[in-house]
Amino acid sequence: MSQRDILVAGAGVGGLSAALALAQADYNVTLIERAPSLEEAGAGVQLAANATRCLARLGVLEQVAARAVQPAFMRVIDARRGTVLAEAPMGETAERRFGAPFLVIHRADLQAALAEAAAAEPRIRLILRSTIEGFSEEHGRVRVAIRRGETPEIFDGAALIGADGVRSAVRGQMFPHALPSFRHRAAWRATAPVARLPAHLADAATRLWLGPRAHLVTYPVRGGKAVNLVAITPDERTAHGWSHEGEEGELAGHFTGWCADVQELLAAPGAWLRWALFDLDPLHAWGTGRVTLLGDAAHAMVPFLAQGAAQAIEDATVLADCLRDGDDIAAALRRYETLRRARTAQVQAAARGMDRVYHLSGPAAFARNLVIRAKGGAGVLERYRWIYEWRG
Repeated sequence: MSQRDILVAGAGVGGLSAALALAQADYNVTLIERAPSLEEAGAGVQLAANATRCLARLGVLEQVAARAVQPAFMRVIDARRGTVLAEAPMGETAERRFGAPFLVIHRADLQAALAEAAAAEPRIRLILRSTIEGFSEEHGRVRVAIRRGETPEIFDGAALIGADGVRSAVRGQMFPHALPSFRHRAAWRATAPVARLPAHLADAATRLWLGPRAHLVTYPVRGGKAVNLVAITPDERTAHGWSHEGEEGELAGHFTGWCADVQELLAAPGAWLRWALFDLDPLHAWGTGRVTLLGDAAHAMVPFLAQGAAQAIEDATVLADCLRDGDDIAAALRRYETLRRARTAQVQAAARGMDRVYHLSGPAAFARNLVIRAKGGAGVLERYRWIYEWRG
């Protein structure tokens, strides 16, 4: 039995990135995915320099960039007054500054680029419509019980990587008490054709609109033909998933009194989808034996720093580096976890901290805006240099 066979649960951004990285390290990878096809839900993804640097290592940056947009600038805006608090050039300026490009892309386009690369790699096999029912370690191997429709099957590998999301079945078996934490907020996602927007809102820019108890992020996707919108609001509904539609007028009620530009943006999409925001408290461990976690399964985070996908992609490259020699797989997985746990916990904490900062009101919001104006756009980016300059 080969020690160069690895099982990866989940074929999202993290799982596909892990498969590509492990194939580069000369492993044969079986991706186990419960969905019937790789049609990613959701809308846009921001890929900061730390993510695109990893995508270059995986050999897919060119394919991703062909589907993405490189924003020309970013703006932070007082959403009630419509005034710019800070602005920074992006594009080549940010690429020179941080050593890799910043891109924005529709999530389906990112997944498609990764999936095409995986399909072209003979070391990677994708198994769809497969639900993991349990796993065990026997004689230096991991045996994974899955079900495809009504058919139970057993897959065998030298290791199992749980990249199966915030409600991970792999994590659930190892750490049943490590449950997702509800953040009492909802994220509403939509895309709108640029033709529905006034010209000054349809350019190649990333915008963050800050207001009391809510915020809005917009940026171009689909080669600049559409704009991605993400609105964050208070919410107490815990139903999980991407496909919950909000009642007509519900979203607009959270943005009463915001400026005319925000009202135009909110009215542009044909429909909005809502999902409840969950993250994870940092785990005391990510794995045991020949099993470990990756991406949201290990460190789900709120999206306020746009680092969820980026941290999963980072995980993938570090995991493959640790497993490259293949001598002691369990020790390599513990080394991977040691290298990743502190950084991802720091990013999780920073993202949670922005929840409070973004949603201030009254005098506290006024003080925040003064600080943002004083720092300027370059200062806003510089605050997160420790994220963007990561090289593993």
